[in-house]
Amino acid sequence: MTNRSRQAAKLAQLLSERTGRSVRAVHDGPKQGRYGGWVLDWVDGPTLDTMRALLTEYADQFPDLPPLGEFRLSRSRTDESEAVAMLLWLDAEPDRASTYAPTFLFGMAHDATDDPDQAPEIWQRRGRTLRNLVDQAYSNASPTGYAPSGHTVVAEQIIEQIHTGGWESVLAWLDHAEQGPRYRHLRAVD
Repeated sequence: MTNRSRQAAKLAQLLSERTGRSVRAVHDGPKQGRYGGWVLDWVDGPTLDTMRALLTEYADQFPDLPPLGEFRLSRSRTDESEAVAMLLWLDAEPDRASTYAPTFLFGMAHDATDDPDQAPEIWQRRGRTLRNLVDQAYSNASPTGYAPSGHTVVAEQIIEQIHTGGWESVLAWLDHAEQGPRYRHLRAVD
């Protein structure tokens, strides 16, 4: 293992400890434009901007690495944290729903939200409900021809709900949907 590799591993360890996430440092071959070089990747956790700020703090500790600003950052997302991020992002400013195209709302919200998977339990529950609605929209899509993505369908429903009843009505809708369908209790008959 080279000194660069050891320092990259140490950097990843420091970032993992600081963020509470598993951060990996991977060398992806020679740097060529946007490709290759060192990559830091993690799931959910801090946004790219937050991770860049952390890299700035550690810049002087790793003299054998290329400038930390040259590291490529790759933040993956889980489905549930993406849904939670969308809710937190819109809760802070519901008008965002009308500002951006529905197709991009989930991704934009996750990109802008630190640690969505660490949100309070009420947001986690609502996020699971929202994720289930997205899954349901995908399963209801037509197998032939064009159909919007489940994310787009649900984002459009949220936008419509905000316009007709306000943000609180979206939260009430999710809280109600979380309870699932209601079935009569049936008794066995002889």
